[in-house]
Amino acid sequence: MRIPDEVRADIPLTRKVAYLDNAATSLTPAPVVEAVVRYYMEYKGNVHRGVHSLSEEASRAFHEAREKVAHFINASPEEVVFVGNTTEALNCVALGLTFDPGDIVVTTELEHHSNFLPFLRLQNRGVTMKVLEAVPPGVLDGEQMEKIQGAHLVTCSMISNAMGTVLPVQEIGAAARKEGALFCVDAAQAAGHVPLDVRKLGCDFLAFSGHKGPMGPTGIGVLFMKERVQNQMEPCFLGGGAVKDVSLSGYQLADVPHGFEPGTPNIAGAIGLGAALDYIRKIGISHVQKQEALLTRLTVDEFSSIPHVTWYGSRELETHAGVISFTVEGMNSHDVASILDTHGIMVRSGHHCALPIMKKLCIPGTVRASYHCYNTVQEVELMVDIVREVSRTLAG
Repeated sequence: MRIPDEVRADIPLTRKVAYLDNAATSLTPAPVVEAVVRYYMEYKGNVHRGVHSLSEEASRAFHEAREKVAHFINASPEEVVFVGNTTEALNCVALGLTFDPGDIVVTTELEHHSNFLPFLRLQNRGVTMKVLEAVPPGVLDGEQMEKIQGAHLVTCSMISNAMGTVLPVQEIGAAARKEGALFCVDAAQAAGHVPLDVRKLGCDFLAFSGHKGPMGPTGIGVLFMKERVQNQMEPCFLGGGAVKDVSLSGYQLADVPHGFEPGTPNIAGAIGLGAALDYIRKIGISHVQKQEALLTRLTVDEFSSIPHVTWYGSRELETHAGVISFTVEGMNSHDVASILDTHGIMVRSGHHCALPIMKKLCIPGTVRASYHCYNTVQEVELMVDIVREVSRTLAG
């Protein structure tokens, strides 16, 4: 598939706006929408609970979606649990594991609140939380790795949603394994943008949402649970479909993943996610990376020459993803975003659910442009021209 032109042809919204808010949610191609519509219009039935033909067809499509996810991250289908989103997945890890008072959980200062708050709350159970600190302009302090010593669980993101920094996940994971700690990866900003391989990462848990990089529907996410750690986990919810047997005195959980998916799942969402992963595979993840790298370099090169503009994240672009967070001196980030919006450019503004790193950098928030393979050089140049004009106005 030729990008970005062929992808844009499948997404009508790209003809109306310059959509640069992909870290929040990505636009959805027509083939993915069509897969969801087919389920609702042609074979809608509940899964796993019926012998009629619609239920059987829905169950097959649901299972095939799980297999597609497993292939996408190099896991087995039995290690793939469908959840609502990354936030739910990470809460399942925090709530499902058993922690004793004095256990140590390690995370980083670059995390989204979803990979911070569920583990911060464990302090109420006597758990000690340690944080790998960041330094300006928004990268990890390499001297902090010693904090992993004695950890029970280490959790970090692959890519900072607020700064675009690519974290040293391999190094963090190796340090966690050396300590015998469990290792959890928040791949919300990585899935659909870079290759994911849970075996190479050596992680015990990995979480991502379907609506971001994969360009799938909202309301569907994935929690990978490595087979060897599944017996350490308790499901956060119980109900229909999650048990093998129930009596008045107890119950027996169904095997993973079904024991962690009570109730009717988001069937259409899972099928849509499967279609989205097919679409990503058709594009080729290397082509996605190439387009995003092109736009990232263009953006930081231009911003570096504009007075009053500061951009954050790694200065080594091989460790900077297609998420560009910046400020314009003397202007509120929301005001800058509003000006861009009047020109049809969609960006995000604020603290991006990442207050710890914003406080470290002593800023209330940033403007964030985030890219996908359907974004173009022309869109980036338009954004840069407007920001440059705003800067000139400030210079007055």
